[in-house]
Amino acid sequence: MALLPFTAVKCSSDTDKSKNRLTSSTSKTKIDTKNSDTGNETLVGLTSALCNENFCDEAIKAIAILINTDYEVNPDYFDLEDKGVYSSKDNLDISLKEYYSKIQRIVNSMDKKTLTVNNEKIFVPYSQSSCGYTLDSTDCEYITSVASPWDCFTESYDENSQCIGVSINGINYLCKNGVSAEQALKWYLPEFQIK
Repeated sequence: MALLPFTAVKCSSDTDKSKNRLTSSTSKTKIDTKNSDTGNETLVGLTSALCNENFCDEAIKAIAILINTDYEVNPDYFDLEDKGVYSSKDNLDISLKEYYSKIQRIVNSMDKKTLTVNNEKIFVPYSQSSCGYTLDSTDCEYITSVASPWDCFTESYDENSQCIGVSINGINYLCKNGVSAEQALKWYLPEFQIK
């Protein structure tokens, strides 16, 4: 595995963090590459809602892969009427439309990659940030608890936050520091492949 940028920081007073467990509702589906189509505009809107102008291109790619997978596995999880979940270009301020166009360009270049485990697309939980580590879950045996100390550098850092799966801010930190979208996703999801 590639070396990842890391700064030693104590994010929380909990000394045995990796043993914490949460439960999460998830589902799986077999890959069907012929009929896999979320519609790029939907994927752009979902990705845009998670990113802000501080996100680099590689982070946007990683988030697009994550969201494409989750939307294909469980589209009902996403409330497209909720502006916190889905951003429509028509509903954005003029100042944000250029950034939305950037996300649209990146998503359209991604060729709808997805995350898989043993040739299965599996819903991957995520949060904006963690408390310095992610949690595993009894409902998500394919999720591994990993360190995410860079979350401590975000404005939204909360030492009590609980994140299963992927930290969105953690992905952005890694990508801003030279890690590719694929490498950042592999950090949080070591058991997964990107197809």
